[in-house]
Amino acid sequence: MRLTEERVAVLAREICDRLLDEEVIDLEIAESDFRHLIESLIIRDLKVEDEIDEEATAFLLRTKPNLEEGSTEWGIELERKKEDLAVARGYVAF
Repeated sequence: MRLTEERVAVLAREICDRLLDEEVIDLEIAESDFRHLIESLIIRDLKVEDEIDEEATAFLLRTKPNLEEGSTEWGIELERKKEDLAVARGYVAF
């Protein structure tokens, strides 16, 4: 994951606090449960991104062995494949 679990916890707390402070939501569950839910959603999203990245990298290594990892062409092909995989999964990255 691109973020540590500690950073995810901080982000979840900040999101929770901001939503509550601005009265965007009215909780019917405990604040700690809500914060844990947000944290879980962030982690799940990051894991999907990791899976897509790993799958795209494996695909390029298997199908385009002549591409040099880290090259501009590699980067373009990697982003293209990641986008294709994301669309196929119905995943929308922010």
